[in-house]
Amino acid sequence: MGFDPRHWRPSATAPPVTANVEELLAENESLRREVRALRQQLDQRAWSPQRGRSRVTSAASHGITAARLERWGAAMALHPRWQELRLGPPGGLRGLVEELRSQWWDPRLELEQELNRRCPGLGSELVEALRGPHCRWRWAVRAAFALYGPRAPEWLEEAPTRVVEELLRRSPGMPDRPAPAPDPRQEALAILGLAPGASSAAIRRAYRRLAKNHHPDLGGDVTAFLRLDAAYRLLVG
Repeated sequence: MGFDPRHWRPSATAPPVTANVEELLAENESLRREVRALRQQLDQRAWSPQRGRSRVTSAASHGITAARLERWGAAMALHPRWQELRLGPPGGLRGLVEELRSQWWDPRLELEQELNRRCPGLGSELVEALRGPHCRWRWAVRAAFALYGPRAPEWLEEAPTRVVEELLRRSPGMPDRPAPAPDPRQEALAILGLAPGASSAAIRRAYRRLAKNHHPDLGGDVTAFLRLDAAYRLLVG
């Protein structure tokens, strides 16, 4: 004989069905509250203003390496007033970083944290590449990132001497006098990432390498490629 549910009756000793349902609903609501609490904790810790390294653990590489920073430093050092940049404090490049920091969305954040907030992973990469003794070019690079934010690599690659002029103009306590007109050949060499006295072969190699990165047909920026091409023509002309 088959089972007919219409004739089923719970036994007197069986627990009420409604009791089990109520327990399940209560357990589900408790789990929901725990999930909400965990999410709130994660949101609060995502951009904590505490001191130390940011909590960004995974992000695409931005190409900020120690070798690249040293090349930027060498290009900035070609500016005729480079030696006038002081580290400080008071004033100088450190004073400039602190002054710019007061204008950030959250002044309690370190430079690394502010950069990571605006471009995940950028600040952590920069701090790692800047490891080493304190020196003028490291603080100049740090000040450039505080000034230009995520666009600092573009400025340091394309116009390093203009970055120095802006740092001189903004740094507290810097001598306020107009900078002499820069040497066009030095500017052209800086655009190619070369030091004074570079050979013709080195100029050609640098141009070919950078042209691949900036050529518009390969996804590069038209303005950057034209500036690169003009610098190359000046040097080989």
